Amino acid sequence: MHIDYLASYDRSFRKLPASMQERTVKALDALLDYFHTGQRPHGLGLKRLRRRYWEIRVGLDIRVLLELGTNRLTVIFVGDHDDIRRWLRSG
Repeated sequence: MHIDYLASYDRSFRKLPASMQERTVKALDALLDYFHTGQRPHGLGLKRLRRRYWEIRVGLDIRVLLELGTNRLTVIFVGDHDDIRRWLRSG
């Protein structure tokens, strides 16, 4: 699977505190493990938002917005619920 990280993700990731950055990396690693093993990790909170758009849970209020395609994962944005909704409305 090919993984792309958009500039919007990089910008939003850099704004997070270091502890939340670590949790974000762990959540993305758990997602990639899920794709390889087929065993869904507890607490990841993988949820479909729209056609190809999905989110995973990093913490109680932080989510990572993803686009899933055939053999491609695009990591779009990390933020809270409102940030994700705003991004989806604008896109």
